[in-house]
Amino acid sequence: MRRLFALALCLFWLVLLQSAEIRDDALWLEIYLADGAQLNLNAVDTQLPVFTITEQTSPISRQVQGHLKISFMNWDKLPFWGLLNRIEPLTSAMDDGDYAMRQSFVWQDDALVLKREKLVFEPQSFHSQTSALDYAQQTGVPAQQVHAIPMLNATVKVVAGDKDYYFETPLHIQSQQEIRIGEQRLSFGGEFIIKAMGEKLLITHLISLEDYIAGVIQNEIGSGAPLEALKAQAVTARTHAVSQLLYNRHRGDGYDLCNSVHCQVYKGRYLSNANIVRAVEETAKEVLITEHRIADATYHSSCGGKTDSSANIWKSTPLEHLMGVTCLDEAEKYDLSTEQGVRRWIDVVINDPQASSWERANLGWKRDVSRSRLAQNLGLKSVSKIEILKRGHSGRIILMRITGNKTVTLDSEYRIRQAFGGLPSSLFYIAKSGSTITLKGKGAGHGVGMCQTGTLRLAREDWTYDAILEKYYPGTTLYKDWVNP
Repeated sequence: MRRLFALALCLFWLVLLQSAEIRDDALWLEIYLADGAQLNLNAVDTQLPVFTITEQTSPISRQVQGHLKISFMNWDKLPFWGLLNRIEPLTSAMDDGDYAMRQSFVWQDDALVLKREKLVFEPQSFHSQTSALDYAQQTGVPAQQVHAIPMLNATVKVVAGDKDYYFETPLHIQSQQEIRIGEQRLSFGGEFIIKAMGEKLLITHLISLEDYIAGVIQNEIGSGAPLEALKAQAVTARTHAVSQLLYNRHRGDGYDLCNSVHCQVYKGRYLSNANIVRAVEETAKEVLITEHRIADATYHSSCGGKTDSSANIWKSTPLEHLMGVTCLDEAEKYDLSTEQGVRRWIDVVINDPQASSWERANLGWKRDVSRSRLAQNLGLKSVSKIEILKRGHSGRIILMRITGNKTVTLDSEYRIRQAFGGLPSSLFYIAKSGSTITLKGKGAGHGVGMCQTGTLRLAREDWTYDAILEKYYPGTTLYKDWVNP
């Protein structure tokens, strides 16, 4: 029998699904760190950590010492899932009713604006997502209306050392020491938020956008990159973060940005150094804009000679600042949209004595894949014919047809890379076609926007970060006054 619960009264005033805020004209965000039925917060060293734990919806606050184990107290009684009825603007007048608040981001009058909305749920709620989906199917409610309820007042037990404490979520936790979460090797310090989302507890890192960027750029371009390259990466990472916020992809997940490649790789202070801090400080708040909008400042590891058009790679509306540029001067004389041009260019050996090993690896590579493995990757019994139908500005294959017991058309560079077993890029040609297929290629990543290996090379040639950005995002402007207080 379905377990059907009455929606708790606590839904009247719920915590925001995200808690972005403006502090002293700076944007603060919640960055995903971990989730689970139990969260363990452990010290990095032998000194026991000291935490200040505060209930966000009450004045209750307590300082505790010791490793923390946090788990639900009333897990089997919580209505974790509900049916979203409608979304309304949140007005200053707070009327009674069953609803939650959601925060989203919009770009308005050359600034990022935090927009709050009211989520009105149906009166029924459910202990599991499965039961909620079953009920939706039986009653004709679209599955898209099933949402996790961000529970307020879900009681959690916090074990610190040999003492037990009880709090109601959401919790604000302050730690002056670096801590680890569960078995993670990374450590984080400062402010954290713990809330109940679905059947799990979620922990996020509450930090300023600038501190977030200081935990991103070294993981994207390397901690030893020249200062001007780090500054260029700081601006692109900041711009990309704001763009991601405007997509509101995680607004139903309980945080603003994730910590993986889906958003950007964030690892706290891991690999931080003085140059990284300086790069963030010297570009503070700078983003790229175009036509009074935040620019799409996507970036990738290595273009292989030329960057590509976003419209080619993602079948999107053409953007003037992402039409593709020549990165390596030697590539200028080759038409990489043709097979002959690609073959000739890929066979050119590029020597850069100052390049690191990973940079050199992307200047030219070779991969072998068995014909049977290619067939298996595509769900075919065999492969009899491989046709390259279209290449982009960078030479990346964007349309390919593979024939076996049936025909498969691959219409994106990512699908092509995955079909051949996870290639660095789709900028390649087939050097040998037998039972083993040999591929020769250049570059790594999708090829749109800033090329990181090119940025490193230009920085070593004494280009300034703003000149580097102008090269890869022509027509964009550096802009600081985008935070709406």
